[in-house]
Amino acid sequence: MKAYLLENPLTHNVRDFARQIWLAGLGAFARAQDEGGKFFETLVQEGQAVDARMKKTAGEKIEPGEVEIMKGRVEEIREKATGAWSKLEEVFQGRVARALHRLGVPSRDDIQRLFQQIDLLSQNVRELNQAAEAEAKARKVRAIRSPEPAAAKIAEPVG
Repeated sequence: MKAYLLENPLTHNVRDFARQIWLAGLGAFARAQDEGGKFFETLVQEGQAVDARMKKTAGEKIEPGEVEIMKGRVEEIREKATGAWSKLEEVFQGRVARALHRLGVPSRDDIQRLFQQIDLLSQNVRELNQAAEAEAKARKVRAIRSPEPAAAKIAEPVG
C-alpha cells in the first residue's frame, strides 16, 4: 500500500504542489524583508504628512479662548482620575491588609510595637548588667578591705 502511494501520480502532484506553495511562501518572505524597510519608511513619511495636516486643521479651528477651556477640562479630568486612582489604591490596600491579618501576618504597627518592646528589654538588660557589675566591684572592694579569718580545720579522730 505504501509503495502504491509513493508511485501514484496524484501523490506526486500533491507533493509537487505543496513544494511550490512552500517555495512561494519563502519568496514572499524574502521580498517582504527586502522591501519591508522601504515600505516602512514610506508609511512614516505618509504619517508625518497626515499629522502635519491635522495639526494645521486643528490650529485653524481652535480659538485661543478655547485652548484655556480645554486645559481646564483636562485638569478636571486629571484630578478626577487621580482621585479615583487614590480610592482604588485605598480599597486595594485595605483588602490586602485584611487578607494578611486573616493569614496571621503581623501588621506594620504590630512589628513597630515589637521593636519598641525589644528596645525596652535591651535597655533593661543593660541596666541589670551595669548593676551586676557594680555589685561585683563592691564585693571585691569589701573583700580586699576586710579579709575574713580563715576557718580552722578540725580533724576528727580516725578509728
